[in-house]
Amino acid sequence: MALGSTSAAEARDLASEGATPLGGGRLTAFEASGVSVAGLAPTMAMALGTSFAASEAGDAVPLCYLLAAVGSLALAYVIVRFARLRPGSGLAFTYVDNAFGKTPGFTAGAIYSLSWLFGIAVTLAISAVAISSIVAEYHGNVSWFPIFLAEMVIAFGLNYVGVKPSVRLQVIAEVGSMLAVTAIFAAALASSRSPGLSLHPFNPAGATKGWGGIGFGMIYGFSGFAGFEGAAALGFETRDPRRGIPRAILWSLVGAAVFYLFVTYALAIAYGAKGGASWAGAAAPLAVILTRLMGPNWASAVEAMVALSGFSAGLGLVTLSTRVLHGMSLRGLMPRALSREHRRFRTPSYGVVLVCVVAAILGSALGLSQGSNTLIGFTSAFNTLVLIAVYAVIAAGAFAVFGVRGRGRGRWHAFVIPVVAFGLLAYAFYASVIPVPAFPYNLAPYLVLGVTVILLIVGARLRARPDLDFGDLLAEASPDRQPVTSLVPSNSSKQPDCWTRPDAPVGSRGPSSS
Repeated sequence: MALGSTSAAEARDLASEGATPLGGGRLTAFEASGVSVAGLAPTMAMALGTSFAASEAGDAVPLCYLLAAVGSLALAYVIVRFARLRPGSGLAFTYVDNAFGKTPGFTAGAIYSLSWLFGIAVTLAISAVAISSIVAEYHGNVSWFPIFLAEMVIAFGLNYVGVKPSVRLQVIAEVGSMLAVTAIFAAALASSRSPGLSLHPFNPAGATKGWGGIGFGMIYGFSGFAGFEGAAALGFETRDPRRGIPRAILWSLVGAAVFYLFVTYALAIAYGAKGGASWAGAAAPLAVILTRLMGPNWASAVEAMVALSGFSAGLGLVTLSTRVLHGMSLRGLMPRALSREHRRFRTPSYGVVLVCVVAAILGSALGLSQGSNTLIGFTSAFNTLVLIAVYAVIAAGAFAVFGVRGRGRGRWHAFVIPVVAFGLLAYAFYASVIPVPAFPYNLAPYLVLGVTVILLIVGARLRARPDLDFGDLLAEASPDRQPVTSLVPSNSSKQPDCWTRPDAPVGSRGPSSS
C-alpha cells in the first residue's frame, strides 16, 4: 500500500508516538557502503571459507568464487531494483512484504534479523579468537571470552552514539584490511619461492569431484558474498537513496569479488595444481602459505587483519539488524520502541540495546557451553541456510513485482535475472543439506524450518499498520535543506524529518527551503 492510500490521521498517530524514519539523509553512498562491506567481511571470509571449498573443489576454488560472483550480481540486480522502488530500513522485510504481503514479509524480516544476531556473535567471536591467538604468541594464553565481551561493548557504543562514526570505521577497517592482505599476497606471488602464474585454477578439471565439487565450493562462495545488501537498510539515512544505495551495494559487491578472485587465485597458485588436499587440510590456509613464502611474521600480520575484519563485521551487523527491526516496527510488527529515534544521536537506540544484549547472550550461552569452535561452526551453518532461503524469496518477489506485475516494463531482464538468482540460490541450499552434514550441524536445517513455521504462525496473527512508503518524501530531505515539516501538529515537540506537512494531501511532497 502506498502512502497515498494512508489516511493523514493514521500517519499523524504514527509520528506522535515517536516512530520515525531515521536520520534525514546524512550519509554519502561511500559511507553507506560501510554496512555492505562489513556484512561481507572479505578478509575474514578468505581466512575461513576457502579450505572447506577446496575439500571438494580442489584447486578450482577460484572458479567456484567466480560463479558465485555471477550469481551474487544477479541477486544484486534484484536488491537494487527493490532499493530504488522502496528505499527505507526494512530490507528483507520491506521487499518480501511488498511482493507477497504481511505474513511472509514478517517471517522473512524476523528470521533475517535473527540470522544477523547470530552473525554478530560469530564474527565477534572469530575476532576475539584471532586476537587471543596473536596475544598467545607473545604473552601466553588469553581467553577469547573477555575479548568478545569488550568488542561487544565497543560495537554497542559506536552504534548508539551515531551511524556516521560506525559506518566510517567499518569502511576504514574493511578496506584497510583488504588492501593490506592484497599487498601481502601480491608480494608473496612475486617472491622467488612462488611457483609461477598460470590459469589452471579456473579449469574445471582441477576440481577433486568435478562439477559436483564446484557446486559444493559455490556454497562457500555464496556465503562469502552474504551481507552485500546491507547498505539497503540505510535508505532513510542516505542522501538520495535511490541513487546512493545502489551505488553502495554495487561498489561493495564488485570490490569484494575482485578481492576474492585475487586471494583464491594466489592460494591456488601457491598450493599447486594438485594441492587441493593440502589446502583443504589447512586450518589457517592464508597463514600456511604466507609462512611458506614470506615467513611467520607476515602470517601474524594477516591474522591481525582477520581480527580487524571480524570486529568490523560485528559492528556492521549491529547497524544492519537494528535497521531491519526499525522497518518492521514502522509497520507495527515489532514493538514501537524499536522505531523510535534517539533525540540527540538520531539512532534507533532501543534497537541497539536489544540487539547487542541478545547477541551477547547468544554468544555467551553457546560459546561458554560448547566452545568457540561450535559457536562459530553451528551458527555459520544456520546463517548460511537462512540467508540463502531469504535471498531466494526476495528473488521470487522480484520476479512477481518487476516481471509479472509489470514493474519491469516488459524488459526481459525483469523475468530472466530473478530466475537465474533463484535457481543458483536454490541449488546452493540443496547442496548445503545434501549430503547430510555431521552432528550438530545436521540440526541446522530443522532449526531453520522450525523457526520459519513459528514465525509464519506469529505473523499470521499480527495486525500490521498501513504500509507507509516514504520514498518520494525522502527525496525532499537532504543536508542542504530544511527538514520537511512534520505530520505532527505545530504545537508538538516531536518533529521527525522526511514527512509531509499536516495540511498537505497525504502522499504529496512537502515544501522545502534552501
